[in-house]
Amino acid sequence: MTRKLGTLTAAVAVAVSLGACSTHGTAASDEQGAPPAVCAPLPPADITTASGWVGYFGSHPDDVAFVVDDGRGRTVEHRAGDTVPLASAIKVVHLAAYARAVASGELDPAEPVPLSEWERWYLPNTDGGAHPKALQRLGVTEPDDTVTLEQMVTAMIQESDNAVPDYLRDRLGDAALADAAAQGGWDDLEVPTLLGSTIALLDPAMSRDARWDAARRYAHDGTYREQVMRMSPGDDFPAVTARVQESGVAGTAAGLAALHRAIASGDFGPGSDVARRTLEWQPAPPGLDGLGFKGGNLPGVVTEAMTIRHPDGTVATAVLLTSNLSSADYLDVIGGNFAHQHLLLEAMTDPDTMSQLSCAV
Repeated sequence: MTRKLGTLTAAVAVAVSLGACSTHGTAASDEQGAPPAVCAPLPPADITTASGWVGYFGSHPDDVAFVVDDGRGRTVEHRAGDTVPLASAIKVVHLAAYARAVASGELDPAEPVPLSEWERWYLPNTDGGAHPKALQRLGVTEPDDTVTLEQMVTAMIQESDNAVPDYLRDRLGDAALADAAAQGGWDDLEVPTLLGSTIALLDPAMSRDARWDAARRYAHDGTYREQVMRMSPGDDFPAVTARVQESGVAGTAAGLAALHRAIASGDFGPGSDVARRTLEWQPAPPGLDGLGFKGGNLPGVVTEAMTIRHPDGTVATAVLLTSNLSSADYLDVIGGNFAHQHLLLEAMTDPDTMSQLSCAV
């Protein structure tokens, strides 16, 4: 599941100092070669505010990974190459593969798809209501309705529908996903299955190698489908969170950032415009040409990747991947707290905020 960005105009237009550092930190770099930072004490850890997230990074360095690149020579990163849970942020890979297929003429965005073919890959009550919300937005009310392929892809990004990614993987093939990621600079992609990972979360005995077979079996075997629908992950939050680390979709902040950057800049090549338009479905704040994003969440995991395009052609990128959140913090974030999104936007537009991230880790 993902969330809309909160009120962003102030975060983009005004550089907000969080008071954690005075100069660029040792994990940050800029084209002027700034000296190491002299860091002030971090603010208290508090995921309800942007500054509190900086404190959270400092107190939970092993549970966060991030990359921030302001497009003007300043970058900061932490555990960027570590493989960590991605949740629905991974769906940018499926979007990229779809966009390449559209650009090559392999797929037609206007192609009608029966709802039954879409829902073949849908596991009810496991997506935070994303699929029903997508159908409501699209005006789909009857079981025999059809939707266009493009509408399905918008549901994958806007509501974060979990069925569309596996539909696209099944239709395009694993190589198409891996090639699309590599085209965007992400070379070590583990080809994901959202449905298979969810089934693995419900069935802890399932191996990682069996997840895609389980997803395809669910899509085509009614008996197995009914069996899976009767499964439950239980209500022990720490235990479920631990299983998410094993069964969930995983990747690196560096790879995710590279793909988003390539799409926003146009370096992704044919299909860049299709993918960029889909990610930039919300209007850009004043002073920007575009704002694209895709996040996600699973128990204990919250992820976010975003880009902003400036009128001068520069592109800033930010990725934040968190895991092992407490139940209270996790529920606060998915309940509508957008503070981490504001922090990423501030970091992309304010050198001081980028430095504070460097100081935190």
